[in-house]
Amino acid sequence: MKKSFFKILKFSVVPFAVLCLFSCGGSQVAIEVGETQIERNELIDWSGKRTGIENPDTLTLLQTADEWIQNQALVDFLNEYGVEVEKEEIDRARNQLLASGLNDSDPRLDMYSEWQAFRNIAAQGGPAVQLAYERNKNLLGHELCTSHILTNTRQEAVEVIKLLDSGQSFEDLALTFSTDPGSGSQGGYLGCVPLGAFVPSFERAVLGGLKVSKELLDPVGSQFGFHVIRIDKRSPIEPMLFEEQDERIFMSMMHLATLTREIELDPRYGTWDPVIGQIVPVQVSESP
Repeated sequence: MKKSFFKILKFSVVPFAVLCLFSCGGSQVAIEVGETQIERNELIDWSGKRTGIENPDTLTLLQTADEWIQNQALVDFLNEYGVEVEKEEIDRARNQLLASGLNDSDPRLDMYSEWQAFRNIAAQGGPAVQLAYERNKNLLGHELCTSHILTNTRQEAVEVIKLLDSGQSFEDLALTFSTDPGSGSQGGYLGCVPLGAFVPSFERAVLGGLKVSKELLDPVGSQFGFHVIRIDKRSPIEPMLFEEQDERIFMSMMHLATLTREIELDPRYGTWDPVIGQIVPVQVSESP
């Protein structure tokens, strides 16, 4: 039986739920992560609490849904390896958020405190986290050998991919269209680098492409714009030892979470792309 998030929220160790919602009507499931789901009206309520916007637009809902998916994937992943959070851990996370500036009356506090408790566990790297890492570390056993074309909007990235599909040269298009002058002047070439060299969304997308042996990735949003990424070659290496992860363990766990979770999104609202680890909206967005 599927689980509904808001029915199990209070100090529950069952995974959080996720949802994306853009259609009218009554209650309906829009997103599932693992065995947990959330209904349309519930995420509308959460989006209002998260942003203070009573009637959020589509972009705001997409951002809320993405936040849910990323955090829920981590929770679901850790749950699989026996991680549970106690009230004391949630209280510590709550105090941590208050110390960082979140107000005690903020309606997001309860939700963020539970998420933060799981994030703290992932960052601390205890025995259960080590087990999760050891069972899945092969997904991280690569150097990242890539080229990219950076654009300002998703639509521009889509147009670049169409030009590539028509037979035009990646190097020529990078030189002409990329807003990254350094790599653009080199035909988009970024070389081979270890994990940790790129921003997380870029790194996660490349790992997803390597997992399914896909060379050209769909547009990947980051704080810099939208990337058209080409994986130039597979360069497998021995995964980093768990003991050597140190501060990287948190990001490794976040990558592994979305690389291994079953995530379903109602296709009327958009598409969860499991390769790049992002939501692709039904209508092209102009923002990363």
